[in-house]
Amino acid sequence: MNFENFQNQPPNKVEMSSKTIERTPPAPGGTLVIMQRHGNYDRATGHLTSEGKVDALARSHEIIEDILKQIPDEERASVRVLVVASPTIKNEGQRSMETASAVIESVKTTFEQYGIPAENLLTESPRPVEAIEEPRMLKDDSGFKKFLEDEYGAGSVEFWKAYEEEKHKEERERMGAEGPIEMSDRFAHFTNVLARYARLFHSKHKQNPERLIIWNVSHYDTITTFFKNHIADISQNEHVPVDYDGGMSLIISPEGQASVKIDGTTYPMELTTSGTTIKRQDHVENGEA
Repeated sequence: MNFENFQNQPPNKVEMSSKTIERTPPAPGGTLVIMQRHGNYDRATGHLTSEGKVDALARSHEIIEDILKQIPDEERASVRVLVVASPTIKNEGQRSMETASAVIESVKTTFEQYGIPAENLLTESPRPVEAIEEPRMLKDDSGFKKFLEDEYGAGSVEFWKAYEEEKHKEERERMGAEGPIEMSDRFAHFTNVLARYARLFHSKHKQNPERLIIWNVSHYDTITTFFKNHIADISQNEHVPVDYDGGMSLIISPEGQASVKIDGTTYPMELTTSGTTIKRQDHVENGEA
């Protein structure tokens, strides 16, 4: 695909849901990285609610089935799926890991339905990845979380708005807490790690090219900041909602060209083959956000 005439400025307001997760199958030798928020959860326990589990199962089934339906019957066995998730714990619950487990359950059932070998699911359980966990200021000892709670109240809309919009950047930096752009950087770093894994995976299957799907379950915070700072040319201060089970997909062609597609809009990306992370959009690097 030629991205020469594409721009990364969204044509209208972006709102992510399960419907904005791209379902175009990867080409043989290509990769689809699904970046999905966890499902609805009980804030008292940290576990998915019963409705959240049902929704996570239904939505992940719909996504994988929509992908498989577009692939000819005789080529469906070329699909491989790897599932990773944030290990964030709230009280005793792990909402991202639980959502990812629902994804695995849906993929298993759908693979069986379509006659795809069970071993094409590369993970029996979600692989926990700390690089995609929720904002680290929630668990570190910097004191910045308490500072925001004292200012705005624990977990309030104003609390999160102040964090996301960097209203207290000077205090945060003085305390040594992670900010939203640093969080975006670590998510971008891991995205590039996944792309490098995909290149290695495909290099081992050149004779019989596979279609690789990497399902990455994390949080609103990681997905929205990554989109604003590394995908789209918009300010960190702009609110980009991500609904439960919502998100976007990174498409990597067999030639290594990468793009994110949301609601029909394509945002080209430049993956790095030798560096460690993905370049931010210029509006962040120039200090405009």
